[in-house]
Amino acid sequence: MARASAAKDGSTKDDSTREKVVDAAIACIVDKGFYRASSNEIARRAGVSWGVIQHYFGNRESLMVAALRAGATRLARIVEGADVRGATVEERLLRYWEMLDAYYGRPEYLVHLEITLNLLRDPAVSREAAQTIVDTNKRLQQHFLDHEHAIAGADRAVVPGYLFHALRGLAMSHVAYEGTVPAEVSAGRDPGRRAEHARLLIAAIGAQLGGGG
Repeated sequence: MARASAAKDGSTKDDSTREKVVDAAIACIVDKGFYRASSNEIARRAGVSWGVIQHYFGNRESLMVAALRAGATRLARIVEGADVRGATVEERLLRYWEMLDAYYGRPEYLVHLEITLNLLRDPAVSREAAQTIVDTNKRLQQHFLDHEHAIAGADRAVVPGYLFHALRGLAMSHVAYEGTVPAEVSAGRDPGRRAEHARLLIAAIGAQLGGGG
């Protein structure tokens, strides 16, 4: 029993350390960008040595892939806890938008995008890591695409991916704008403005789909 308890405690500590390092990597990229988020800076923020990061992840590439997986896990929780039902297509679109915005409308998604673009374009990245990135991104998008026909209604034809790309585009536009424009001049930082933009876009899409239930 004592050995089992010690092993469990050790596993919990390992998971906690891994999570702390991944969180530090994500925060560092948000603040400094992909290339300036050095291994030493990530280790400093996590309160560990580079040797500890090597022990858990092996190298920086594996740490970046772990950060992508952390994003996928977070998205799965958002989707599992979301309810996109509603009496009208507009109500369902609003809930779908809220689900998309909770993931794609956050600075952490820009980290996901930076990691994906940089690693996939790096010829030195292992084939296994590149395939993991592609598979992870496919799963992320499929979570949302699966909702489209239920939102539009069974009797409405929807071009596959239309709702996803239209509403995700608004979420990504806001977070990208907020990340590149000083806060004092960024009207997009106003939550009310973001919600109003969503309402207008949803009204237009709803009208295109015929509105109603």
